[in-house]
Amino acid sequence: MLNDRLNNIRIVLVRTFHPGNIGSAARAMKTMGLTDMALVEPRDFPSTEATKMAAGAGDILEKASVYTSLYDALRDCRVVVASTARERSYDLPAMNPEQCASALCCGATKGQVALLFGPERMGLSNEDLKLANYRVSIPTHPYYSSLNLAAAVQILCYEILKQTESGQSNDDFFISEPPSVRERELFYQHLEETLSESGFIIKNHPGDIMLKFRRLFDRAELTAEELNILRGALASVQRRDAG
Repeated sequence: MLNDRLNNIRIVLVRTFHPGNIGSAARAMKTMGLTDMALVEPRDFPSTEATKMAAGAGDILEKASVYTSLYDALRDCRVVVASTARERSYDLPAMNPEQCASALCCGATKGQVALLFGPERMGLSNEDLKLANYRVSIPTHPYYSSLNLAAAVQILCYEILKQTESGQSNDDFFISEPPSVRERELFYQHLEETLSESGFIIKNHPGDIMLKFRRLFDRAELTAEELNILRGALASVQRRDAG
């Protein structure tokens, strides 16, 4: 059961600049029992520097999946938590590290989940955050709040391992199965298409309205079943308008 949960938790590094940080992150993962690493547009990988910094975790790097888009790395994931050092203009429900671990461990009983880490210099963009369900920030001393990427991976992976080994049940974090990233994105495409056809969205300016809808549904934390009901309602509206 422990390995099943850990195997379903994917650590995703987005546009990592320094290959040594990829290796150090792999080492941090392995010490906490996590093995699924995904890399989105890494600047330099494979890399001898990454292998060197991985120490005994070279097997994590060998199995790492490399993607050209974040969506492709996340499309099958049912819970996505983004690690951010500060609030962004596209905000998400906030978690502390313990809550993040609970959400991921519970979600991992229902399918694939992911924990995102952005590039060292700028962090995750608003476009990246649109694919996440929650954000997590690691508390730091106010005089110096900068955390190395691998250190952030280590801290959050430790919280995940602690949750899985504690024996405390967190299976009720999600009462029903959350939708996958693919299912959510198909819903948003369907919603934008229907609203455009109805004239609610002006063709040249769909972005702001859809951003507000995303924020609304992010807060609602829809289940897969609820998302299917909404898509059924949208399809019904489209059929009526077509008739």
